[in-house]
Amino acid sequence: MSWKQLWARKSLDRLLKEMEDDNRLHRALGPVALTSLGVGAIIGAGIFAMTGQVAAADAGPAIVISFVVAGIACAFAAFCYAEFAAMAPVAGSAYTYTYATLGELWAWIIGWDLVLEYAMSSAVVAAHWANYFNQFLKTLFGWQIPEVLLNDPFTLGKETGHSLAWGCNLPAMLIIALVTVVLVLGIRESAAMNTIMVLVKLGVVLFVIGVGWRFVNSANWTSVPVAQRLPTDTIDFLHVRPELKELVPDGAVHEMTTGAELLKAVPELARRLDERELVQLRKMPSEGEKWGLLGVLGFKHLLQPIDDRLRSPFCPYGLSGLMVGAALVFFSYIGFDSISTHSEEAKNPQRDVPIGILASLALCTVLYMAVAAVISGMEPYPDIDPEAAVATAFSRQAERTGSGYLRASAGLVATGALAGMTSVLLVTFLSQARIFLAMSRDGLLPPSIFAAIHSRFRTPHRSTILTGAVMCVVAGFTPIRILESMVNIGTLMAFVLVCASVLLLRVRRPDAHRPFRCPFVFLLAPAGILTNLVLMLFLPVNTWVRLALWLLLGIAMYLMYGRRNSVLGREMAKESS
Repeated sequence: MSWKQLWARKSLDRLLKEMEDDNRLHRALGPVALTSLGVGAIIGAGIFAMTGQVAAADAGPAIVISFVVAGIACAFAAFCYAEFAAMAPVAGSAYTYTYATLGELWAWIIGWDLVLEYAMSSAVVAAHWANYFNQFLKTLFGWQIPEVLLNDPFTLGKETGHSLAWGCNLPAMLIIALVTVVLVLGIRESAAMNTIMVLVKLGVVLFVIGVGWRFVNSANWTSVPVAQRLPTDTIDFLHVRPELKELVPDGAVHEMTTGAELLKAVPELARRLDERELVQLRKMPSEGEKWGLLGVLGFKHLLQPIDDRLRSPFCPYGLSGLMVGAALVFFSYIGFDSISTHSEEAKNPQRDVPIGILASLALCTVLYMAVAAVISGMEPYPDIDPEAAVATAFSRQAERTGSGYLRASAGLVATGALAGMTSVLLVTFLSQARIFLAMSRDGLLPPSIFAAIHSRFRTPHRSTILTGAVMCVVAGFTPIRILESMVNIGTLMAFVLVCASVLLLRVRRPDAHRPFRCPFVFLLAPAGILTNLVLMLFLPVNTWVRLALWLLLGIAMYLMYGRRNSVLGREMAKESS
């Protein structure tokens, strides 16, 4: 086969013709259902877990601005997604759009990259779901799941001092199995179930905002001394505890030493710190890790003066903390693009898909900002619980006021968290099957498995069952936390390519019918590329290394199977023979 195949593009006319194929998915979703799918995918682990973690350790009260930055980056991509989804309402999302503009190799790369966003994030969310389910049982019934049924063998092994121990994350496996069954039954049933869960978690989120606002102390946003917080890296350490600067040799911190190395080099520090600070310092990364890839590329020295000027009680971690916070809370937005993977199932995709994408993103951004403001206002940011910020904030207020009403709210928050994460699992898992379906139709994956549509339910049942089985194993027996940082960088990369694809297609096919047009596309699309790329650069270097290894594995699979079986490649071979 010719190497020209690697850059061969799937024409827009061909995509539109495929919409008329009899073997298509059932069109059953209106604008409300699509918006519900988007909200279902967005509000979940991010609002219940990431908010507290980032506020306490990365951004402080400025997490509200971090959500704005991440939301703006998503908004630029959302307009581009909406234009493309309305033009070509077929399954595949960013994979399909890239195939039409950048060529087959890039389409495969982005399709493989989307596995990180959907399948792997499902495994991560399932693990978080298991922890919240355990908390739910303890809060309401006083029951607790045994550790051997709540953790993977590697995590249990570390706790017992061995490399492995018997056990599995059984609740994570069971919730994935349940979601798999629901998705096989059909999109209409899945959408109805998702809508119920979205209403439940929206009710809980509004409850948190409405009730929590009564206990907000504005001084927590503006008057908490910077020195009260815990540092997040070794250079930040000196900003927090300047009285210890004389103990540290000149240049030691700027040489990117970790906290553990700093303690080893300056033993006197251990005698001057309390237990909490000592534990934090041992886990502290280097200055370079805080700036991510930008630190390795040398930009930190240019940005450090701005970083210092921005430090205040509201923005205690400076520019780097605010931007790292934006890159991390980006996980909270993952899912709005899943609406585009369901374009083929929309009743009126040219109108309903753009509405669903933009409405869900706008709604969730406002809710995220409100919850972040409430949590950082209820407690000083150094005291925010990074594991369960919302529930802990309410329980602490209950202890201070003796309110049984607030104490009972812990169960309500746990219920909302479970509903939120279940709907995230439902939508992201659903989206992954649609990505595989689009790739298999093009011959890049085995069509007998990934393109098979159930004759009665009209769903990709084999792909869903296979993906569900693999994710059950991953969620039950793998330490999931190593995958979390990979999810963000994979999604950001997809957004960059979608913005580039829409821009290229405007140049190559200005005459194409566009039911929805991205406004000011030659401004918004480049802005989307730039903002999402900047957020990628703030992620740690080891995340970039893992992404490179993941993509190399994907390219190897493409060369072994996809390139040989590509429908477009075979057509090109026939034409040249």
